[in-house]
Formats: sequence, C-alpha cells, structure tokens
Amino acid sequence: MPESFPARLDTLRAQMTEPAARAVDCDQAASVIDWYYEQAWQTDRIDRDELPWLLDWMRHCHDPRRFEIGDGLAVTLIGEGRLQEASDLAEGLLSEAWDAGLTHTLALALAARGDVAGAITRLRDLVDHPQFAALPPEIATQAHLDLATLLRRQGSLFKAIRPLTQAVETAARCDDLAWLEQAADMLIEQLVEQGGAEEAVEILSPYLSPGLDDHRLGLWQRVLNRLGNQLDPDLRERGMALMVRAGDYRTALNRLVDQAGNDPQQLLLAFTAALSLHAPAEVTCPLAARLLASDSARQGESAPLIAAASVAVAESHDDKSQAQAKWHRDGVVQLISVAKHHGILEEEVREWAEKEGLYHEHGVIERATQHCLDNIDRPPEWLISHIKQAG
Repeated sequence: MPESFPARLDTLRAQMTEPAARAVDCDQAASVIDWYYEQAWQTDRIDRDELPWLLDWMRHCHDPRRFEIGDGLAVTLIGEGRLQEASDLAEGLLSEAWDAGLTHTLALALAARGDVAGAITRLRDLVDHPQFAALPPEIATQAHLDLATLLRRQGSLFKAIRPLTQAVETAARCDDLAWLEQAADMLIEQLVEQGGAEEAVEILSPYLSPGLDDHRLGLWQRVLNRLGNQLDPDLRERGMALMVRAGDYRTALNRLVDQAGNDPQQLLLAFTAALSLHAPAEVTCPLAARLLASDSARQGESAPLIAAASVAVAESHDDKSQAQAKWHRDGVVQLISVAKHHGILEEEVREWAEKEGLYHEHGVIERATQHCLDNIDRPPEWLISHIKQAG
C-alpha cells in the first residue's frame, strides 16, 4: 500500500476493507476510490492484491472507471495464466456495458484458451461497433492486427487481408511510425505468401506520397526490400533516392543487386553504386566478378578498371578478417586474368598496373566509378547526383 495514503482517510479505508455488508455508502467511498485511482492506479503504484478490492467497490458504486480497472486486472490474470478467471471477469463487466478494452482483452483470453473462433467473434464485434471509429488509432490498429493474426491461425488467409488493410489505414494516423511499419510487415508477409505482391503495392502506395517520404523511411525500406520488383520504375527510383539521401545504402544496394540478375547494364549499375556508396568488399567484389565472368568481358575496355577497383576496395577497409583477405586475393587473381586477356604477361602485371594507374593510391576507385557511370545507358538521377557530390 503506498505510504503516501492520507491519514485522514485511514479510518474510512479500514471500514471499506471489512468483509461484512457495506457500512460505507458510495458518496463516502468516493474519496478513497478517487485516491486509489489517481494516486495508485494511474501512477502504476497499486498493489496487485488491491485491484480486486478496488474493482469490487467501483462495481458496487457503478463507477464508470470500473471497466478500465477491470481491464487491467483481466490483463494481469492472463499474464498469471489464470485465463478462465480473466474471461469470467471480462464477460461479467461486459454484461453491464460495452467497453472496447475489455472486449479486446476477452478476445485475447479466449485465444489463449484455444477458443480461436470465439476470439475472432469478439474482435469482429469490436471492430464493427459504432464506437470503434472513435478509439485512438494505436488501439484500433492493434485490434485489426490481432484479428488478422487469429484469422491466419485459423487458416482463413484471404479473410485476414481486410483487417490487415484496415490496420495499415489506422496505423497511418498513429504518431508512432512503428505501428505503420508493423502493419506493413504483416500485410506484405501475408500477401507475398499468397502470391499477391502486386496487391500489397496497391494497398501501400498511397502511404508513400512524396511529401511523407522522409517521415516514412521504415515503410519505404520494407517496400523496397520485399516488393521492389513489383514497383513501377518511377516509384522505385524515388524510393532509391530516399534511401541514398537518408544514408541507408544497404537497402539501396540490396535492391540493385536483387534486380541485376545477369543483365550487364543492371550489373554495371549495381557495381557503380557499390563503388560510389563505399560498399564493403563482400558486396562490391562479387559484382566485379559477375561483370568479368566471360572472356569477352575481360577483354573489354572497362575490365582493368573494374578488376583494379575491386582490389582497391578490398584493400581500403580496415577489416582484416579472413573473408576480407579472400576478397583481396580473389580480386588480385581477377586482375591478373584481365591483364592476360589484354596481352600482359604475368611477370609484367605490376609494371602494367603502375603504368595504367590501377592501384588504390592512383584513385582507381573514383576513376572506375566515373568510367562505369559513363557506360550506363540510363543512369538514375540519384546516382549521378551522389557521385557529383562525392567528387
């Protein structure tokens, strides 16, 4: 019991704890109830054992705050594994009046007891209730997400799409962007699993409007990582520009690498971006190897710069791990192979590399970046701007 309980209420509180019939009327009890609600409950200082006592008095006096206390006690009972008690408590209070929090908590208790169908019914009643629209968006979003989760657990995958869509809609009104990101995660997972990635793009696109880009970085990351292939080119490039502007080079590069396939132009774009964004060797060097996979590619004009740049990248990072050493070794082998394809004997490679300015100290990374950029048919504006700024 909080030590700050006022002495003037001690006698009244003692009378209220007597198990006998109510010796205290509700007008008198109001001061004690108010103190516990304001000073103990709302400050999270109330003793767990006092919750049933406080709720009992609130119900006796028809205090409208009883639903809030009852919800808190029901949640506590669920946490203690006392699921039947939690259900009974919630149902008893709901028989007195509708309450959003208790309806939601009852659904969770039923789901925990294995009554998924009953939980779904309760959540559907909640989201269809006329007062549901007035709830804070965070609470509404969680209800939609829980309903979708239970529908998926029941195997009703298509039925889960509607509450997930509604979760995204309500989450977009939350101050905390984590709600929108969580809702988007679940929606994307659901629709990709069902082969509906295009539908996920359609649902999420309205929340990717230009004026909101900088505030919805997390949503953009999810869309680019999971739905990038389904985005129209303009939308995808806007997202890529946002990633680079925000310094999230990993997402941008992952997208470029994923879409590259075996297309020489797309591979060149990914490699150029990796160089300009100072990607680590484990990203840059495999791209160089893919660009130089054929004899004809190794004979090309760009081959020496591409191979030398990959060696320089492996040399430029502080990481001296075995993996880094491997990338450096592979890059050197690649450079020697390119030299041979250009008529350079192995014993002449060092002299050739020095003459052509292919070492790190010669600025080969910057030169290779610009050279590759010049050989991309339609380089994106964000890459051009980034390279200019870096230069």
